[in-house]
Amino acid sequence: MNWLDSLKIALLQEDAQRAFEISTNLPEEGFGDLEEMLQARELISQTTALLKQEKEKVRIAMQQIRVAQKFLQD
Repeated sequence: MNWLDSLKIALLQEDAQRAFEISTNLPEEGFGDLEEMLQARELISQTTALLKQEKEKVRIAMQQIRVAQKFLQD
């Protein structure tokens, strides 16, 4: 399976960790043509958006934990 396909699958599965790992390890042989480069750029952009979503989910979860801790301490 090539790099682009692996990244597409990780994004479809919404596997942010796997998508990040793949996107930070570009293929050693490079890309075949301009079309592949443009696809890679778009997929990396989608990976960035997915990571931002995950970051927001974690921020909200941490905020909820803080509120619960404060409630339990009072």
